[in-house]
Amino acid sequence: AFPEIVLYNSKSRSKEPLETLEEGKVKMYTCGPTVYDSAHVGNFRAFLTYDVLKRSLQYFGWDVDHVCNLTDVDDKILMRCERDSITVEELTQKCEQAFMDDLEALNIIPARVYPRATQHIDDMVELIQMLADKDLAYQAGDGSWYYATEN
Repeated sequence: AFPEIVLYNSKSRSKEPLETLEEGKVKMYTCGPTVYDSAHVGNFRAFLTYDVLKRSLQYFGWDVDHVCNLTDVDDKILMRCERDSITVEELTQKCEQAFMDDLEALNIIPARVYPRATQHIDDMVELIQMLADKDLAYQAGDGSWYYATEN
């Protein structure tokens, strides 16, 4: 038997018991860095928060499957590459390695996998189209897509 874990739900604005799809298993998807520069202490606050939650769940016996994305395509990345006359791959690989080194230095338990945004562009397009078809996303005049939160 697992102890009851109560977390704050920002949608309902209340504390609620953790409910998982499979007993004893937690799937955790967290936002990772945009890899265009070294991460700073403000960035690592989020990663340390994920780590404390993961460690707590593991301590109480939960099996935690943690996935943390890496944003390796972004206007900031493109501008930095142009400024420094390097390729996107050179910049993002260098910054990704620095991020991994910093995680290790902070003794943060790594995620199982760190998918890169560029490896899932087609998946993102498909998901956005599915959300748009259900009126759960809309395209702004500048071409950006947003969640239709009212729906």
